[in-house]
Amino acid sequence: MRLGPGPHAVRSRGLAALVVLAVAWTSPAGAQVRTDPAQAVDTVAVVVPVPGPVPVPDSAVGPQVEDSVSADTIYYNLPAIEGGSPPGFATGVWIWDRAEIMGSGANTLAELVAEVPGLITLLGGDFGTPAAISAFGTGAGGVRILRDGFEVFPLEGGVADLQRVGLGGITRVRFERSGGEMLIELTSHEHAEGRAYSLIEAGTGQLDTNMFRGLYADPTALRGSLALALERVDTRGYGENEGGNRTGVWFRYQLHRSNRAGLAFEYRSMGSETQVVDYAASIRRADWTVRGRMEVVPGLVAEAYTGRSSHDVEDIRAAYDFEGGARSQHGVRIAGSRDGLWARGEYRLFSDDRLPAHRLDGSAGFDSERFGASARIAQASWQGTSVGSYRGGAWVRAMEGVTLFGSWDGGTYAARSGPPLEVVPEPVFPFDWSPLPPGPTVAATERTVLRLGGSASLFGATLAAAALRTDADVHLPLGLELDRGSPTVPGMERRGLEAWGSLPTPWRSLKLEGSYQTWDEDGPYLPKQIYQGAFVFRKTYLETGNFELWWSLGVRGHDPMDVFVATGAPGGGGGLVTVPFYQSWYGRIQARILTVRLFLGWENFTIRRNLQNFPGRVLPLTRSFFGLHWDLWN
Repeated sequence: MRLGPGPHAVRSRGLAALVVLAVAWTSPAGAQVRTDPAQAVDTVAVVVPVPGPVPVPDSAVGPQVEDSVSADTIYYNLPAIEGGSPPGFATGVWIWDRAEIMGSGANTLAELVAEVPGLITLLGGDFGTPAAISAFGTGAGGVRILRDGFEVFPLEGGVADLQRVGLGGITRVRFERSGGEMLIELTSHEHAEGRAYSLIEAGTGQLDTNMFRGLYADPTALRGSLALALERVDTRGYGENEGGNRTGVWFRYQLHRSNRAGLAFEYRSMGSETQVVDYAASIRRADWTVRGRMEVVPGLVAEAYTGRSSHDVEDIRAAYDFEGGARSQHGVRIAGSRDGLWARGEYRLFSDDRLPAHRLDGSAGFDSERFGASARIAQASWQGTSVGSYRGGAWVRAMEGVTLFGSWDGGTYAARSGPPLEVVPEPVFPFDWSPLPPGPTVAATERTVLRLGGSASLFGATLAAAALRTDADVHLPLGLELDRGSPTVPGMERRGLEAWGSLPTPWRSLKLEGSYQTWDEDGPYLPKQIYQGAFVFRKTYLETGNFELWWSLGVRGHDPMDVFVATGAPGGGGGLVTVPFYQSWYGRIQARILTVRLFLGWENFTIRRNLQNFPGRVLPLTRSFFGLHWDLWN
């Protein structure tokens, strides 16, 4: 039996309640347009354009037929929870908007953030198999994911399995790379006009790969607003019995009270299937939330939410007999910003003793044209043991084109190893002496990371570098099926250097971007050298901007790397195993005509064999794919 009501029963009651509220609540007239206030601290920052209305048709396209009904100008979004360091290499923050997500060609969150300097993607194989990321050698407890404030808490192990964190309906991704724990904030679709909006992304490619991601959003449905997204990718994989797929759905209904308050119901699920015998055949994660958000006064927004996450496994093998279950989460958030100052406070309460009983987060900062600083502190209770962490950073423009920066992370980071159990088995004596499946255990590590550096810009070129020092008492495995049951290993102090650059070329719209990170000693999930580089071309043509060409040609790679492996996994009986040198060349091209984007991509086009992140889990030899993205306002 489950630890609470099933997700289908909860979803039915929630939908019925929202329909009653929709009839009772009439939204007054008004309009709301929100923009991202974050500004780049230097030219290293990622520039992310905000999608807007359909461009003005170019005369060369031919006569256009206008809609017989003019677009509604009334639409609403929930008040935005703002605050956070601006994007840039100096701050360790990267941001992707809807156009950047489509341009990346990413099907998973792990693929999207792979371009972050010093980041390692950890893949158990092709689509449907476990996926994770690491930076500075972090394992369990090293990644937090917030989706509209609701924490996508790990239900599979010490980190969330990124195969079950979808991009359908996501309009913005903010990635903060820190030495203690990386923070990924996902923002769901926000209405930009009063008209209904649709997005279609479809493609196909080698290895019988098919991709689809679709979104429909109506800002004036049922006296509120409605959004729905579907996504799926499937492949036969490389080699025998390597097929897999991911299928996800997202639904959201919102009620709005002017442009200062609202109530939202949201349901999201993602399931993955794989033929790889090392992993569960089918796993599904589902999350539902109900949130209320209000702008108390201009610049100050408060929110309260409740939600529940479930983990379901379908596999006939005895190892998965007891895995699964559901866990609840409740929280409040408050955020304020004014004149360059911002502050956020968040409190989360969990209902299960194998999750943290509670977590309290506070952050604040300041950003101006010449100077900026930020700080973050967190405290949590794990089975009665209190753990805490902190982070501080600052950046200053010492002179025109020169920025100095630094950050310090430290504290104790805890995580659970292993999945929840739907039913806790009891031993039967004296008839059954078989061992019981181990329940989740809690592991913790003390980590500190120091980062000091600077950047300089001149004649369109930007170069940045930083010295690194990390120290950890122990290294933790991820706690996923990739390394479940592997023991921890002692940590040590390591020193490193990282660099990032963006260089212009004689061709004005073409530039060379790349990063490099090196360490004096390698370690788990931390090879001695990590690098990536790409030629990136982007240009908009015609006075109307109705044609855009965007392509990149690049490489990602790293030295041989130690990884934890699960007990009984190929290549080891649980512990550290070294996987070989990794290098993959890739290409992307996208052409936008009005709102239709045609794309073509090619992974590992040099056909390098034996690419693997875990022993025995060889990644696809190569894959090319093509398709289209299409924005529709109707």
